[in-house]
Amino acid sequence: MTPRSLRIALLLLLFANAMLLAAVLGAFGAEPLSGWFESPREPHRLEQQVRGERMRLQPHPATPASAPAA
Repeated sequence: MTPRSLRIALLLLLFANAMLLAAVLGAFGAEPLSGWFESPREPHRLEQQVRGERMRLQPHPATPASAPAA
């Protein structure tokens, strides 16, 4: 590879990393891919299951304040 193509590849990778960092930090909203992919956490999906009556939605368990930090 020539030095010029390596520079271009490096710039593209830096740009991709900057975009991913911005997405992780929430620059594009809470769920940036919600328009392209469906989120598996949507409650209405329960009705679309084959045996939805056997499934129950449970609240997310709260972590105790005295839990040691990992």
